[in-house]
Amino acid sequence: MTLALRYGAAAVGIVRRDVAVFMSYRLRFASHLASTVFSLLLLYYLSKLVRVEMFPSPDDYFGFATVGVVIFGVLTSTLAAAPATLRQELVAGTYERLLVSPFGGVAGTLSMLVFPFVYAFAHGVVTLLLAAVIFGLSLEWPSAVLAAPVALLGVLAFVPFAILVSAAVIVLKQALGAGSFLIAGISVVAGLYFPVALLPDWIQWASDVQPFTPAVDLLRHLLVGTELNGSPWTHVTKLALFAAALVPLSVWVLAQALRVGRERATITEY
Repeated sequence: MTLALRYGAAAVGIVRRDVAVFMSYRLRFASHLASTVFSLLLLYYLSKLVRVEMFPSPDDYFGFATVGVVIFGVLTSTLAAAPATLRQELVAGTYERLLVSPFGGVAGTLSMLVFPFVYAFAHGVVTLLLAAVIFGLSLEWPSAVLAAPVALLGVLAFVPFAILVSAAVIVLKQALGAGSFLIAGISVVAGLYFPVALLPDWIQWASDVQPFTPAVDLLRHLLVGTELNGSPWTHVTKLALFAAALVPLSVWVLAQALRVGRERATITEY
């Protein structure tokens, strides 16, 4: 068996474990589904109160906000759920098995990110379908199909932030609050619930220096037909550049965090 196949098999094993843990809480999926319907219900009726020029009808704002809710779920899985899983491994004392295995701490930590992303992606699809079936959300066809590869590219641009938070968890042990802080900040500057044009001038620059804004704008354009500022290829290029620059950097930082933990003999502490 080649090295790539061995690493792939090990990664699949970690994903299968995460799936088994998730399924062991039998009401978790049902509770997530109920929470999704409730969130959509709130958005649907709140959208009836929106009467502004940039949203010609309440349905326009409902579509705008629904895509924001889907992306918020991906962000939560990226920046909160995945590092929390790593934290649980440290507390349970099972992370050390990855460190001493041929798979290694870097590959093991990256594998822990897979299931949260896959689940968030599937949950986002279900959310959009529920919004369309129950609340009449009008999805753009056939451009909505292109949202899947764009979402995957967006994940590659998002994942470095999850890796950096995970590295902080390894070194500092109590860094999960950083993920929540990032989610809150990104929700504002990326315009998940309102257009970034409403932000004050002194903070609008933050919308242009991270990969979340182009991902949000492009997905909204493809899914619900909101107007896109600039060419779609410009947004795709931004996402690709962010991913190409940040993924290697974040993996290097994770490797350094593991090195520091070994030198300090603090990896097993929590």
